[in-house]
Amino acid sequence: MIRARVKDERGSQMIEFILVFPLVWILIVFSFDQFSMMYNKQKALAAAYEAGRIAAVQPNFGLAKFHAKQRGTSELAQGIGVLHKDVQLELDGNGWRKGSHVKAKATVSFRLLSTGELFEITESYYMMVENAEEKQ
Repeated sequence: MIRARVKDERGSQMIEFILVFPLVWILIVFSFDQFSMMYNKQKALAAAYEAGRIAAVQPNFGLAKFHAKQRGTSELAQGIGVLHKDVQLELDGNGWRKGSHVKAKATVSFRLLSTGELFEITESYYMMVENAEEKQ
């Protein structure tokens, strides 16, 4: 009787599914988390680059901040599950003059699917100011 039960394969597919499905699901969820981290990191880098590029050709720092924030946040809005996005400009010690450098910093935060944790990515990009107004 025991041998008959052991050789009976009814229900074996259901047991295999129950054992394998959670592992496959975990693999899918963590793969999605890794993809969203990489994608949002790339978007943050692209936002920092775009913000720095548009800022470098502005005649003054006020316009540079405005256009950089506008261009950078529009790039960050394309991220996956974005909760918070921010773009900032920082000047080196020389002020807004032709030849000085500006640092564009883009920050994006989002929740991970697997744990629900808040994850934040910050990328920066340095550019040389090309079109500053000459002050007399």
